[in-house]
Amino acid sequence: MKIAIIEDNPAEAGRLEKRVEALLPGELAGAEIHRFPSAEAVVSSEARYDLYLIDCLLPGKSGVTLAKQIRLTQPDAAFIFTTAYLEYAAEGYETDALRYLLKPVSDEKLAEALGAFAAGLSKDPMVEMTGTTRFSDYTRASRIVYLEYMDRGSLVRLEDRLVETQKNLRTFERELPEGTFFRTSRRFLVNLRHISEKHADTLILQNGERVTVSKRRLSAFNEAYAQYLKRR
Repeated sequence: MKIAIIEDNPAEAGRLEKRVEALLPGELAGAEIHRFPSAEAVVSSEARYDLYLIDCLLPGKSGVTLAKQIRLTQPDAAFIFTTAYLEYAAEGYETDALRYLLKPVSDEKLAEALGAFAAGLSKDPMVEMTGTTRFSDYTRASRIVYLEYMDRGSLVRLEDRLVETQKNLRTFERELPEGTFFRTSRRFLVNLRHISEKHADTLILQNGERVTVSKRRLSAFNEAYAQYLKRR
């Protein structure tokens, strides 16, 4: 878990970091927290974060503009804005911000915002896809359509792109939400929520692709899919 604090006042950034560390829910304890003094510093770092705490009024590029830029390449990132100026609120929510906190931010409001972030992760956790590039890539579990076996890792089919990773299917199976993904064969690990239709041993996914369930796993799949549909 990685959290970025973007605040141009060093003293205020330091205080906010300590408060975030103290108020993080237990499941997020130990998260990496990095501080940046400007939007440009975040962009030049080329790093990716799960949660961004952003002051709207930054030198150069505004916090809201930064969030819009981040959203283009990190659709699953979460934003909490802080500012002393209420007029930024409407524009900030255009980025689908999790919370908008007016300064001075109370511990109660900050804890509630961090709790809301944690609650969202528990329902739809972030999954790290360790890629072949120098940076890790992340996605929400719900956006994974299926994972496919490769000789040196896996191929992750997302709703909008393909990602080649060095992680194998067994590692993904341990990390993904239980009861939502099923290993249909040695080759595929399928997200049950992306199944549109089922005909005998053939699954038709919402993107139009087809995946076959092996005969050995068909009975277990039928039971797992029936349980998933009941929960949904």
